Formats: sequence, structure tokens, C-alpha cells
Amino acid sequence: MAVVAWDDAMGVGSSVLDSDHRILIDLLNQLHDATETGQSREVVGSVLGVLAEYVEHHFRREEVMMAAVGVPDIEAHRRQHHALEARVAALRDRYQAGERGALDEDVVMLLKRWLTEHIMVLDKSYRPWMEKAGPQAGTGKRGTIAVP
Repeated sequence: MAVVAWDDAMGVGSSVLDSDHRILIDLLNQLHDATETGQSREVVGSVLGVLAEYVEHHFRREEVMMAAVGVPDIEAHRRQHHALEARVAALRDRYQAGERGALDEDVVMLLKRWLTEHIMVLDKSYRPWMEKAGPQAGTGKRGTIAVP
């Protein structure tokens, strides 16, 4: 069962970043499902590892795109990114170290709340700049922002 469902209202004006957000939501849902259905430590650890890596990848891409289109106060956004990266990495490390309860329901719900609030508030705030850059911003096509 999905703990978060993508909604078009979450769109940030960039098809690339919207796709990233869908992937993050899917990974969070996979993590929830793996913990709720009693999957093996290896399966849960793998999903958590992929989530941690993708969070970092997405945030770097988002920051490059935000800078390219001139979004103001990127540093505040970047600080939020670093805080979540650190939280997810610490969670992954605790889980891999065998700490029981590192992934309880409260932790998954905390990640859900953080992700949805981050997208719906902070990320939506840069939508006007992304829309001005065009719907294909970040795709690498001519006249758009090429990003990692």
C-alpha cells in the first residue's frame, strides 16, 4: 500500500524534476512496503541504500537546475537538502549496522512527511523559474538546462 501517491499538484514546472520526485515517492513506498510485509534485511537494506543514493543524486540535479534558472536563496534550499541527506544516510547506516527499530513506522512516516512537505512547499516555490525556462528544462535539449 502506498504511503504517498504522486499528484499532479506536486509538479514543479520541470519534467525532469517531476520524474525525480516520482522516483523518490516510489522508493519511499517500496521502503514502506518492504518493512510492512516483513521482507528480509537484505531487501529492506537494498531499498534504503537506493533511496539514500537517489536522494543525493536528485538534490544535486535540483540545485544545478535552480542555479541555472536563477532561483533566489538557493542556500536555504541546499541546507534543507543536506539535512535530509544526512538523516537518510544515518538511517541507512544504523540499519546496516543492525540497529533494531531503525526503520519503525514513525521513521517511514517522518520521511513521507518531509518529502511531501519539501516538494509541496519548498520545491513548488521555484516553479515560476522552471516554467520560464520551459517544460523540458533539464532534458539537455537545445535551449534548455543540461544537468547531471
